Amino acid sequence: MHDRTVGVRERRRRTGRRIGPRDRRCREALDRLAMQTAATAQLCALRGNKYVVVDTRDGSGVFRITTDIGVEVPIPWTASGRLLLDHMSAAEILDFIPEEDFRLPDGRVVEANAFVADIARARAEGSCMTNGLSDRFTCCLAAPIRDRRGIAVATLCFIVPVDSAPERKRELLDRLVESARELSDQ
Repeated sequence: MHDRTVGVRERRRRTGRRIGPRDRRCREALDRLAMQTAATAQLCALRGNKYVVVDTRDGSGVFRITTDIGVEVPIPWTASGRLLLDHMSAAEILDFIPEEDFRLPDGRVVEANAFVADIARARAEGSCMTNGLSDRFTCCLAAPIRDRRGIAVATLCFIVPVDSAPERKRELLDRLVESARELSDQ
């Protein structure tokens, strides 16, 4: 069982973020999503020019695919990163991302213009799915939590096996989009 008190203190220590009303609603959404879907649910945001998991809830499945809270990950490796940058111009995006962050852990390189196109597509679709980027065995599904200006300030995401059925991925993505809309200020 997840000890919320320890989790809140640890999250504050690692991320430097104060826990506010939206954070409480996000924790409740993570609990609900993980319980209803048996998938690992995460709340993600930017820290500088990196992506971090701010909070996470393990699904009830045997295997758990996750990133530790507070660990900085290059933005191009994630579905969430594509949404968290969707308010920026192509030039701003390319200036923001260090060149070395386009290299995936297995040595493949994410082409910068393709990354920018992915961001535009994610913005238009209101969600994002990536397969096999940070790890060849994972699929990342993400939906944006937007502020009043429409900027993605965080994302809700699921990490599932890359070979999950397409119908299952679609169902999970739809749940994320619905929950993220409920948490958004728009």
